[in-house]
Amino acid sequence: MSHHPMSYALDNLRLLIAHDSQDEAEQLMNALRNAGRATRAQLALGEDDLLRALKGGAWELMLCRPTFGDSSFESAMSHLNRLGKAIPVILLEDNFTPDTIKAGMSLGARGVVPNDDRDLLSLMVDRVIEFLRLRKELQHSEIVRHDAEKRLSLLMDQSRDAIAYVLDGMHIHANDNYVEMFGYESADDLAGVPIMDMVSASDHAKLKQLLRSRAQDESQTHELECKGVNTEGSEFDATFTFSASTYDGEACTQIVIRASGVDESEMAERLQEMSQKDQVTGLFSRSWFMDRVDESVAQAANEGRLSTVLYLRLDDFEHHQSGLGLDGADDILKSVAEWLRAEVGEAHLARVDGEDFAVLQPVADMDEAAELAETLRAGIETLMPEVTAKTVHVTASVGVSFVREDARSSQETLTTALKCCNQAQRENAGKGNAVKVHDPMDDVAAGSSEAVAMQVRQALEQGAFSLRYQPLMSLEDEAEHAFEVFVNLPQKQGEAMEASEFMSVAADQGLVGKIDRWVVLNAMRAAAAFSEPVSLVLNLNGASLADASLADWLGKAMRAAKMDGARVTFQFSEGDAATYLKQTGAFAEKMKALGCGISISRFGGGLDPFKLFQHIPATMVKFEGSFTQELSKAEGRERLTSIIKQVKEGNRKTVVGFVESAAQMQALWTLGGVDYLQGYYLQAPMDKLEIPDAA
Repeated sequence: MSHHPMSYALDNLRLLIAHDSQDEAEQLMNALRNAGRATRAQLALGEDDLLRALKGGAWELMLCRPTFGDSSFESAMSHLNRLGKAIPVILLEDNFTPDTIKAGMSLGARGVVPNDDRDLLSLMVDRVIEFLRLRKELQHSEIVRHDAEKRLSLLMDQSRDAIAYVLDGMHIHANDNYVEMFGYESADDLAGVPIMDMVSASDHAKLKQLLRSRAQDESQTHELECKGVNTEGSEFDATFTFSASTYDGEACTQIVIRASGVDESEMAERLQEMSQKDQVTGLFSRSWFMDRVDESVAQAANEGRLSTVLYLRLDDFEHHQSGLGLDGADDILKSVAEWLRAEVGEAHLARVDGEDFAVLQPVADMDEAAELAETLRAGIETLMPEVTAKTVHVTASVGVSFVREDARSSQETLTTALKCCNQAQRENAGKGNAVKVHDPMDDVAAGSSEAVAMQVRQALEQGAFSLRYQPLMSLEDEAEHAFEVFVNLPQKQGEAMEASEFMSVAADQGLVGKIDRWVVLNAMRAAAAFSEPVSLVLNLNGASLADASLADWLGKAMRAAKMDGARVTFQFSEGDAATYLKQTGAFAEKMKALGCGISISRFGGGLDPFKLFQHIPATMVKFEGSFTQELSKAEGRERLTSIIKQVKEGNRKTVVGFVESAAQMQALWTLGGVDYLQGYYLQAPMDKLEIPDAA
């Protein structure tokens, strides 16, 4: 199993609702939840509530009524400003007119929506989530950039070269070598000295000319060979290299004067080039290629330039390796590399893996990229290299992706091209020799509800869902083997579709009950066939709970699978339990009579989760994921401790999931009151029921 830590950062929107009605706030919360959005909310019915919430928690979004209790939107905004909280606020306005929108915006609302328009609110929440994600990314980049600048200034101080930074023709900083070269006492004496003073009067005209052309385009690097002049007026030969840089976060010009006698730059470039070249083909390596894709991502963002990445893989290469030996296979790689080099000319070309090559090239449009890919595919097919006196027939599959102006990262672009290449290799009955071009609309269509509904129907007909089992580690009894069962929908290519991606569509189509029955039946069969007794936690969806016949059917299914009720816990989310309160209560009573456990997942996200216990005889709860994330903060630990205490009062078991790190694990051991731990750090969900080795 590959370990990929989940990022729960914004899947778990922490929502603060400042409202004048508890009932309406709960409906609002459920509407957002059912649309698959917010998961963790707190209600402020007045000024005191609001201040307590603002001081006590980390909120990502606030929904606010014009007035709530003894407070108002205006007063809430002034508290946010006073406390330095950058929480985007959406105003839920009764009287929705251009004037109230302007008034709300001018007081700092991120958005204004009519109080009764849930669809518009959902769309607005999505916009704000995107804004938050970008803000977080930007913050992260700023921090990384700042660190890089600090490292740069350290390197600069240790450099053998003379280096200075110049803004508007004046020095703002220089290293010791530069200061010495021109005969100054310290860098402070240089501050504010014009760059003109550094070169001989006979070269002033040349320098002025260079500075003028730099003013036109600062991104270029310019060299100036001239006579440098020191404070005593004596002159020396120097080559000034001007390039764009930043100092203290401000754009400026960096000047480097090479230490004479050693042409280190050429040597460094040679070394750099050697370290980045692949020995077999002489092509550049993957890390070099990624740097080029990084550059094109920046170009796409700044200039809107479209580029394409072609990922080429030679088909059935193992066959060639075993037939011709490793040296023979290397000869094939060499001849393909030579041909590609001649064919793609100016484009960036690299060998990125065993028999995988990649090309990066600016293109006018997507069709041009497709044509290039087809040309390369067809060309390789006719190549017929001679290896050890045999003519070898080689073909390649090509995946094509694009660096568009909204491209996020070089990694993503290369991965998309690789996925397309994998798809192309499946063509022609798995023989490859095909091209697959990534269509951005594919991503949208694959996620469109029509496409998903069709897949779900097919999967039900063919029993094509798959189950995954994630252990719950008992802190009480090591011999107990309990597993939570998840369902997903395998895809022809790429990762399987998680339940969260298809259940809401299945619910709209009325198919959820069928899926849940399939899961229960197949999980119980797996448990019955397993060599040791195991307990199962089976997730049911809200729409299933509304089906009155489900409880009787489950009773029969358990008898058929010879499952003892004590080893089965049925689990549903807090949001579903709140939405289908009566039905859930009735269902839980029936299942409890059969000896089964009842668990509420995503617990603690709602406005008053404990209210559910009045209607539902829960024997266990699994806490909402953001609690685990907040364990690193003292207030997060306190909040979880107090909520665990309340849950345990009714003799209920507690599960903390989403454990991603040793630090979280450590914090949970010492917290007390936790019965089960679960998460990728302990064990990722497994494709079949098995007891993982004790770590």
